[in-house]
Amino acid sequence: MGICYQGRTLKQAVADKERSFKDTGYAYGLKDLKLVTDDPAKFMRFQLRLVAACINARETAKLISANPVAMLQGELLFMLATPEGDCVAASYGLAGHIQAFPFIVKSIANLDFEEDPAIEVGDVFATNDAYYGAPHNADNYNWVPVFREGELIAWTVGLNHIVDVGGLQPGNLGTLSPNTFTDGFIYPPTKIGARFKTYKWWELHWKRRTRTEVFNILDDKMRTAGAVSLHNKILEIVEEFGVEYFRQGLKEIIERERRVLVERIKAMGVPGRYDYLHLNTVNYRGVIGTVFPRSNRNWLLHEPAELNILPDGKLHIDLEGLTSEADFHCNGYEAAVRMLSSLGCWPLFAYTVTLNTALQYMTSWNLPPGSMFNPQNPYAATVMSLAETGKQIYMFHNTLSYAYFARGFLEETFPGDPSGVGYGLAGILADGFQWGGGDMTLVTCWSSGGLPYKDGEVAYFCSPNPAPDQGETEAGEFLQPTNLTIGKKLIPNYCGHGKFRGGLGIGMCQMIVDPGQFLMIAGFGATGGMTRVTTGNCGGYPGLNDINYFAHDTNMREILAQGKPYPRDFVEIQRWIKDGTLKAGSVDLFKGASPNVSCKDGDLFAGATSGMGGWGDPLERDFALVEKDVHYGWITPDVATSVYGAVIDDKGKVKTAESQNLRKQMRDRRRERSVDAREWWKGERDQVLKKDFSETVRDMYADCLRYPKFRRKFVDMWQLPKDYVL
Repeated sequence: MGICYQGRTLKQAVADKERSFKDTGYAYGLKDLKLVTDDPAKFMRFQLRLVAACINARETAKLISANPVAMLQGELLFMLATPEGDCVAASYGLAGHIQAFPFIVKSIANLDFEEDPAIEVGDVFATNDAYYGAPHNADNYNWVPVFREGELIAWTVGLNHIVDVGGLQPGNLGTLSPNTFTDGFIYPPTKIGARFKTYKWWELHWKRRTRTEVFNILDDKMRTAGAVSLHNKILEIVEEFGVEYFRQGLKEIIERERRVLVERIKAMGVPGRYDYLHLNTVNYRGVIGTVFPRSNRNWLLHEPAELNILPDGKLHIDLEGLTSEADFHCNGYEAAVRMLSSLGCWPLFAYTVTLNTALQYMTSWNLPPGSMFNPQNPYAATVMSLAETGKQIYMFHNTLSYAYFARGFLEETFPGDPSGVGYGLAGILADGFQWGGGDMTLVTCWSSGGLPYKDGEVAYFCSPNPAPDQGETEAGEFLQPTNLTIGKKLIPNYCGHGKFRGGLGIGMCQMIVDPGQFLMIAGFGATGGMTRVTTGNCGGYPGLNDINYFAHDTNMREILAQGKPYPRDFVEIQRWIKDGTLKAGSVDLFKGASPNVSCKDGDLFAGATSGMGGWGDPLERDFALVEKDVHYGWITPDVATSVYGAVIDDKGKVKTAESQNLRKQMRDRRRERSVDAREWWKGERDQVLKKDFSETVRDMYADCLRYPKFRRKFVDMWQLPKDYVL
């Protein structure tokens, strides 16, 4: 006898769920929603009781943590799931993880956990292994089975993003890792406790395998405590509504939401094919490649997506043409792709407090085997699959925005871009104390792109977390005493320009203070020197790169001793160095992620994120908006003139006649510089025929030409010989 309903094993229950949907087209085969139909008010009360229980677990449990990423920035989530793994209710927080837990349950079912190590009342399980369903090892899941009279009726789950994963780079956003052995502390699905309490030996792993043991142990206790608290609350709800109602109600929640989402796509989307492309770089040559020869190269990542909006309201996404798996940190599995990409769906058509796994039933994916999102090597590095699979968030943002805009929706149209700057650090203080830390301030809060009717918003927005918070600077300084924040501000001109510009990007600047014997910082950045994924919409300018900037051997101590002001962002640092106010022995500028960088007392470290793209031609921007930007310092007068064609007087006002004349000159200059599309195509084709590419571009094309669809499109686009090879 199995532990699931009517004596089925967990493996049988998961298989039955998949088979019933395939055969009927309805989640759990539910053509009729009896509970919803018979008493919709009772059903809504039942559903919201489940959601409230998840929120209560979150708000109670997070007080156990000392991790600012969880406590202050909201990087956690508590969920209720069916025995088969479908999430039916969740707290607010990292909502995408709703889509990953079904993969974890399927893994433990196929591993026969029901037999060994057994699944019993009070057991606590955990994993952070991408191979078994977690997105990457910074996202850690703890879950508890809910039994009633020997039957598994649900799972309660807690997860959060930890501070340090014990990898080759400090922190939780590593961008240097050639294989799973350098990813850090990774554990497959494991029974870590019994009788609703974790084992003592489990703490020892956190102590020995990660740099921030105290944070990580308390986070583990937080996840377990929240799951147990939710477990108890769910049993109360079962007693109130009855186990039959509960069992049936969980399934109807999934199927009802699936139907709602399908109808929204039918109403708002235009059926058809929508193409998307993101490019990124990975630069390992001469860095990690000196130790790992197979990684001693650079990659230009090719990340296309074809979104098909089908007439029946379903979505099919084809990633044929994706860069192959390789010895880098960017690999990911289907669970990570579905988890991260779903975050592009929440604001566009899945906007509801009753988030659940219904998205999995209305979306299908083609993830080519051997590609970076379907690696066949079980030792492929996945420490930062978050960064690359997360780019698919914006496949939904952009392609669905085009669909909605085509149908006349404006407020629902907001194309976005991947963004975020964070860092990990580790060091040895003067007294020999070894420590580590990490900061995600500029990952959990950034600006949005320009919209078809208004400017983008400044730093309030975060696609990976619908409930983000930048956190408190003071808390970060307390936990990372070597990094004194001397600036956190919006950066003038740091946006994609347009008729409606993107929201200003935000930056921070830190001075290194008394690092002791040693300190290294590894900066994360989403762009990799390739600017933003979108090129700007309807004539808008593309967004800008994320920045990690280091100034070494500065005279900051002298400047402070003289009572002078200090720089607040990377732009001011560069300007001060240029005019001689600030002296620096050397600087390191990274338009995206950085390797491990050693820092000393008085060094400056600055990061900036999210100069998002604009919408519409900048020369069509209303002069009143330009004046407002100049007045508040968002745009400087020189940029107002050179980009927007607005001549500014000494009082910050636009000289209308001169500006109109300048805009005419700028439009005339565009026409003079323009090239006929046919002539441009001939020149580009000649380059393709000669195979006149840089090494990284040639390698990218050679890789992608292995795919029949990409090869067909490439050969047809450039009218190449059928035997064209690289």
